[in-house]
Amino acid sequence: MLSSLFDRLAKDALAHFHRRLLVVSGSRDWCHQQVKQLESIQGVIWVGNDYSGPAKSVGSRQVHRLLGQTVEHLIFDAWSGFNPDSFGQAAGLLQGGGVFILLCPELDEWGHFDDPEYRSLVPHPLPSSAAGRRFINRLCLLLEDDAYTVLYREKEELSGVEIELPEQSDRTDLVDEEVVSPHKTKDQQLSVELILSQFRRGRRPVVITADRGRGKSVALGIAAAQLSGLDFTDILVTAPEYDSAEEAFLMAHQLLPDYEYSPGRLSKGDHHIRFVEPELACLETGEGKVLFVDEAAAIPVPILRKCLENFPRVAFASTIHGYEGNGQGFAIRFRQILQEITPNWKSIHLKQPIRWKENDPLETLVFDVLLLNAQAASIEALKGDSDHYSPEIVKLDRDQLSEDYETLNQLFGLLVLAHYRTSPGDLRILLDSPGLHIWILRINGQVAGAVMVSEEGPLDAELVDDIWSGKRRPRGHLLPQTLVAQEGVKNAAPLKAGRVIRIAVHPHLHGKGLGSQLLQSVEAYSREQGWDYIGSSFAVNAALVKFWQQNNWQTLRLGSSQDSVSGSYAALVMQPISAEAVQLAVQLKARFTEQFHYRLGDDLNSLDIAVVCNLLSKGANRYELTEHEYADLIAFTQHNRSYESCSLSINKFLSSFLSVVDAIQLDHLLQDEEVILLLRKSFQQYGWQELGQEGLGRKGLIRQLRSALSLLLELYQDY
Repeated sequence: MLSSLFDRLAKDALAHFHRRLLVVSGSRDWCHQQVKQLESIQGVIWVGNDYSGPAKSVGSRQVHRLLGQTVEHLIFDAWSGFNPDSFGQAAGLLQGGGVFILLCPELDEWGHFDDPEYRSLVPHPLPSSAAGRRFINRLCLLLEDDAYTVLYREKEELSGVEIELPEQSDRTDLVDEEVVSPHKTKDQQLSVELILSQFRRGRRPVVITADRGRGKSVALGIAAAQLSGLDFTDILVTAPEYDSAEEAFLMAHQLLPDYEYSPGRLSKGDHHIRFVEPELACLETGEGKVLFVDEAAAIPVPILRKCLENFPRVAFASTIHGYEGNGQGFAIRFRQILQEITPNWKSIHLKQPIRWKENDPLETLVFDVLLLNAQAASIEALKGDSDHYSPEIVKLDRDQLSEDYETLNQLFGLLVLAHYRTSPGDLRILLDSPGLHIWILRINGQVAGAVMVSEEGPLDAELVDDIWSGKRRPRGHLLPQTLVAQEGVKNAAPLKAGRVIRIAVHPHLHGKGLGSQLLQSVEAYSREQGWDYIGSSFAVNAALVKFWQQNNWQTLRLGSSQDSVSGSYAALVMQPISAEAVQLAVQLKARFTEQFHYRLGDDLNSLDIAVVCNLLSKGANRYELTEHEYADLIAFTQHNRSYESCSLSINKFLSSFLSVVDAIQLDHLLQDEEVILLLRKSFQQYGWQELGQEGLGRKGLIRQLRSALSLLLELYQDY
């Protein structure tokens, strides 16, 4: 019977060039037995673990390796675990005319199934059964309510219920006669035309955003081929990995058959289209070249900025509703950099799908299930009838949240907007992870801010030594484990903590103290619950450092490696509550201050100087300079004393200056290139060659350092 149902559904899907969902719901053995007759269908792929049948298969956590490819039909085995990211990725592989077969427990009982994925949601030592079931219960409701999803259930087959195929209304897919080959849609054609138009005018970048399956990578390939036929001999394509850019090269190869082709390279004479890794692309001299950046949201922002600065002709493309991270937040943050460096940039969003026709039932369902269409509240809705804001902070009940579609949609939309790595898996964490607390800040009934806090600690006494020595890393408990394993403070193990894992305020409401109000609510709750401290770990930048400092949270650690996407170091901040935590914070602060000064000339040599100064401003030593040391400063600024003979005195003075200077004055000084040179030379031990990259010789640099130090000496008199 299932084979006949599949045939009817596949025929209907092909007629509309849509994709359809068939849910096979029942016991594990029954589900697997039912689909045996479908495994041998040509073009089918099985997503799940421990599969040994005839179909091509991939593990549920390995689906991302197939992104960019297409499959005819797909079996997704939820009995081996329902991973939201994998589900979204798998749906993106299916082409129009295909059937997505979901194997799962009986929908009425799925919430009782101990999903293997739950193990990743619960911290040690909780069992997987401690995870919530809100995500799965919500999924089951959406599946049962969806008009185009076909449910094939064991209980109905046994009772003889006949399954009717939901009718899909005929949709007239209009063919746009203006689309010129090889473009597949008008959107794609317009994006290529925009690139060519902007690049003819010089430094005018292009930003292309699209949902998955809209052909943005192919658009880059078409543009690369057309530009290579003009005066551009060297066209570079970069992406987080080559697989993300392969479609661009395949399309360019199709349009340039006389070029020699190998993966990642097309050549004919002195004309080249070549793939380069992002870290190397930003080091290229861009004059006379073209750079295409695909999946830009997954590339560190500092690298994107360097590419923007180096290449007069550059196009950035990113998936908005992606599964490897989110492009929506990228689009908002990167827009600020574009506006600052190249205000003549333009953007285009591709809406028309290529792999399937518009109004695809599976896409609509997947967007609803994973909230890929989540939208933060609009600024108009937040303002209401006046510009006066009256914030209300509420601690959410997650059972109620899972049933409140509007609040859940706005909350997740805000998180997507605020964080570059928000993924469908985060929705399940938000709904089901035990020990998670959520506060939202409402304005005019709309979600304008949110904070998520996870309970952490205490660590089991018998595990502390193994964590300290690096032998064990139990699930969860990031803050106490970091303090024990990386900072070596075992006295952090018995303390109870709350970790702020996300805090977000609507981008249009930044700078109004709303984030601070959320933290105050968290602190009040923490005291009521008897927690020892609250803390957070975040990708450091100057603005965030100032935010935490303004709320009197202490920076107690800076990681040694940079985040693969943001390009930033991870900072750990803490607000101690109990006497034990206060003592711990004093110990850690002294250690951090001493180490930070040392590391600035070593592994933190490239740290943003604004971050350096903001951290030192709250932890710098105010030295009492001796008469001899003051004389060194005068000798350097007013006479011909060498920098090296006065460097220690200069360093002590700068530390003292940062310990007293106010934040507004510091921000102003960090706009002065001469001051920046002095700070980098003294704190980060920049060599003369590094300082002189702009063409200044040593004598010119010395003049600038003397000028900057004279300015700071004069300002210091006011403190």
